[in-house]
Amino acid sequence: MIKKTLLVIGIGLFTIVLNAQIERAKWEIGGGVRFNYMGLDGGYEGERYSDGYQFKMNYKEIGMDNYSPSFGIALGGRYKKLNLAFAGSNGSYKGEFETQFDIVRDDIQIDSGSHVNGQIDMGIYALTTTFALIQKKHELGVGIGFLILNMGSSFSTTEVGGEIIDVGGDHLFPMPFLAASGRLNFGNFRLVGSGGGAIFKGEKDGLEYDVKYYTIDAKGVYDFYKGKNWSYSASLGFRKLFMDMQMENELGWANEKDIYTGPYISLRAKFSSNEKWTHIPRKQRKQQEEL
Repeated sequence: MIKKTLLVIGIGLFTIVLNAQIERAKWEIGGGVRFNYMGLDGGYEGERYSDGYQFKMNYKEIGMDNYSPSFGIALGGRYKKLNLAFAGSNGSYKGEFETQFDIVRDDIQIDSGSHVNGQIDMGIYALTTTFALIQKKHELGVGIGFLILNMGSSFSTTEVGGEIIDVGGDHLFPMPFLAASGRLNFGNFRLVGSGGGAIFKGEKDGLEYDVKYYTIDAKGVYDFYKGKNWSYSASLGFRKLFMDMQMENELGWANEKDIYTGPYISLRAKFSSNEKWTHIPRKQRKQQEEL
């Protein structure tokens, strides 16, 4: 009997927590800055069709798997269960090495034994709309958006005569973006996780592209100040970005695979409306109207 009573009480408490509706500001706007410190992994490879020559280099093997700082900004707002956010970040990685093989791209070649200056650039600019599926004490949302991905690479050398040979280039890809996010709220502290991805397939500048992108993000956020309308928060997180660009034409193909992994810190400010709002499910609203 005692066990059954405890079971009923437990189910009741779980139901109360699950259905608990949190009063919150009807709308919010805010923004922040983020400092990333991420390491580079992956590599660059290709093939020339005229003679079947292939090459493959790993960033770690040529000493370009270093950590580099980058900065990002974010602006956004929420109205009831709908969120709209813009975020952008940019970073660059550099290294020098003696190539042990020919590096080719289309009809351009850097000969084996050359001293090469390498640079990998990464830029991400996204506009995302997220809808809260669950917005109670804890939250879960899904979103769609538009992403512009910039993947840049440059491997250059200077010949005896002073001529600079450069293999690579900048590539911009606009593509639709899918995302999911969730948060566990504990007073002024919360744990936030998010992830998303995008793909691009098509022709640009005489090349056929197949591009893939995804990101996974986890962070802890602390609200260190809360006023009547303003609040400020700091977060510490960890992010992994994966970018894969395959390009091909009648001369050959090349593939750039960039993997960025590392921590970041951010500061955000938020302004909230005085008007409060509590989400009431449609079924519950209907029951209230009938009463």
